[in-house]
Amino acid sequence: MKNVNSNYMKLPQLILCFCLVLVVYSCENMDETEIIDTEVIGENFMLTDAWICDMKSFDEDAWFYELHVQENGDYIAISNTRMLKVSKDGLLDAMIMLSYADDNFSIVRIFEDKIYRFHTANDFQDYDPDIPVQLDVYDFDFTLVNAYTLDTKGLIYDAEIEDASTVGLMIYDVDAVTMTVKKVHIEDGLMAANILSTNGTSPTNLTISEDGHYICSASSNKKNLSLLDNDLNIVWANEYDDYLVSDLKYVPGQGIFITGRVSTFFDPNRPTYIALIDLDGSVLNSFIFDAGDRWAPFLEINEDRICLVQTEPETGLNMLFSILDFDLNVESTLEIEGNIVQSDIELNENGSFSFVYGIAQDPEDPNTFPDKNTRIFKFDQTYTLPTNIIVQ
Repeated sequence: MKNVNSNYMKLPQLILCFCLVLVVYSCENMDETEIIDTEVIGENFMLTDAWICDMKSFDEDAWFYELHVQENGDYIAISNTRMLKVSKDGLLDAMIMLSYADDNFSIVRIFEDKIYRFHTANDFQDYDPDIPVQLDVYDFDFTLVNAYTLDTKGLIYDAEIEDASTVGLMIYDVDAVTMTVKKVHIEDGLMAANILSTNGTSPTNLTISEDGHYICSASSNKKNLSLLDNDLNIVWANEYDDYLVSDLKYVPGQGIFITGRVSTFFDPNRPTYIALIDLDGSVLNSFIFDAGDRWAPFLEINEDRICLVQTEPETGLNMLFSILDFDLNVESTLEIEGNIVQSDIELNENGSFSFVYGIAQDPEDPNTFPDKNTRIFKFDQTYTLPTNIIVQ
């Protein structure tokens, strides 16, 4: 966290907020409070250390955002309908609408100050094996700087960036019923490929580690975790029968942290689990806990804590924010009201976590769908719900 004297507030930041005619809210009811919270938490606390940027000025029809925290602490958030830029103090700096066709399915990734939008007009119902995957690249001013036709065809299930010119893709061929992991140079074409399944859409998730390993996972208990080298040769492909994998993170020196739900074959209540897998594929440690009706956690890890966020299926209601230590003990949990709009989790300059989560526009009807607005949550290392809410 930033260190400031607890007896002083940042006057210039307050002036900036007022000049931009923003209202900063605090206390338990985030839709009605109208005061600035200057409570001291511990020895050091600053108004902008933690906040909720609540963008009530527009309705949102997105299900998922790709969130990125820049080196200066500012935020870039991309959905299938809009691009947002929010300052590290929670102020909405810019927003543009996107005008892609409704059937143009996309996956967005952010790498080295560029926005990579992978998309295709292909789908299951009208599958055309000859339609290639497209890639649009934007800068952080939301200007389109390049557009590519990639050397691959099929449905995109996941995409990751290896370097500025090399991408990894999970591609499904409906006609051949194959799921293939591919390494593609955006200009020179296909570099490597490996068919991982010949009988369905599994695995579906791809991660590329900093040392160049490709890690593939599936929300299935059949070959649900695979490790490949940088040439896409399989190092191992394992079946953890009692696990359905929803997210993973590779931590150098420790291994692969995976999370998800326990398979119904092993527990009909489907509790949440987290496990640590070494690079030989062996389970080093695991922990199972009851998350109620929630499932499919997103996972992020900082220097000493693990963060999980998960919601109820289908509706995305009632987020559970959980903090665990590296021994996989749950240290704290926090329930957050809202619905459906979600994102992955990102590390912020507080050494803590940030993510996107929506809330119903009508507070009297929390199940309202799809009328809702987007909120970006920025936590500090107290891992408590921010009381500073910036409504704009």
